[in-house]
Amino acid sequence: MTQTGHFHPSDNPLGGQSGLSAFFSRRWNGDVPLGQLFWWDMVVVGSIINVATTIVALLILAAKMSALLAVVVHLIPLPYNLFLYGSVLRTADMAGTPNANAVKLSATLWIILASLL
Repeated sequence: MTQTGHFHPSDNPLGGQSGLSAFFSRRWNGDVPLGQLFWWDMVVVGSIINVATTIVALLILAAKMSALLAVVVHLIPLPYNLFLYGSVLRTADMAGTPNANAVKLSATLWIILASLL
């Protein structure tokens, strides 16, 4: 805080980042616990996103709309999935916990299933 009572950007513990930028940065840099990153972000939230886009893609096909549109909708979460997968692998390597290899293997199985289904 400055002498005038205002906050200075260097007072932010995230280095000036907030919102979406901080969300991605914290996960990529290993600042989120491995368990939370894997179980909540990847398995729960990632899976919900994948199921939702798959349902929308199937509805597009059922409505006799463009198959290309259905494929695009189905693949929309792929960049996010790859980001989560990379973040889990990086965090597992940094954490050095005994279950790191099991988490990495589970994340690999998840990314394969999420990409195929």
